[in-house]
Amino acid sequence: MAEVATSVLHNVGNVLNSVNVAAGVLSDRLNNSKASGVSKLSKLLTQQEGNLSRFVAEDERGRQIPAYLKQLAEHLEQEQVDMRKELHELVMNVEHIKEIVATQQNYARVLGVAEVVDLSEVLEDAIKIHGGSYERHAIKLIREYDNLPQMTLDKHKVMQILINFLSNAKYACDAGGKNEKMVAVRLKLVSKERVRMEVADNGIGIAPENLTRIFSQGFTTRKGGHGFGLHSGALAAKDLGGVISAESVGIGHGATFILEMPIVPPSGLPKATS
Repeated sequence: MAEVATSVLHNVGNVLNSVNVAAGVLSDRLNNSKASGVSKLSKLLTQQEGNLSRFVAEDERGRQIPAYLKQLAEHLEQEQVDMRKELHELVMNVEHIKEIVATQQNYARVLGVAEVVDLSEVLEDAIKIHGGSYERHAIKLIREYDNLPQMTLDKHKVMQILINFLSNAKYACDAGGKNEKMVAVRLKLVSKERVRMEVADNGIGIAPENLTRIFSQGFTTRKGGHGFGLHSGALAAKDLGGVISAESVGIGHGATFILEMPIVPPSGLPKATS
């Protein structure tokens, strides 16, 4: 619960930063709008109402009106385009926040209960929580899904593991410093009895001596990391009757995190009731 909630708060906070930027841009646009020029021009023309033709033809201010109107129209049209774009971004970010919160609420509703789920939908929910963050970090997301049977499991535990995998992949891509950052998410049918979920990145990679240590409580190689995510994920995988592991050729070569588990779960979880 803490892992999911932390990810939700972190990603909502990131989206709120974008909301704040869009709101600030809109505020600046309104404060610096040239729309007030229309009112000023109207007052000037009203003052010359009885002598308008002569004013436009002979007065220096009047002769500038056609060119001024052309520039004002062009500016207001561009201003409208820019503000419409910012407003669209604002609306999209608010919708993203709503999606993240709705997803979290869905997973917080039933905990420790086995439900019939489609693993691709669970994976898409995890991606939804991290989607905005991946876009901001310019990470290309690749999906490779086998057709899998529906499974009965505690989807909260699966979600917890996937959120951590996706979060680690994002940080790894940033640390890797490659021009093109990529993360591939995969669903594989390993056998009639087992399925595999993978999150592979082309980021910083993992030193061989750390491939098993990263699952120990408190161990982390990332500045600011708490060393809890992968350890708790390993415990959650065990509850699912599965196991998590990591593969990496070494530093600079990316890494793949794997959750493998049985299609038929271990007994002991209460079934969800409708």
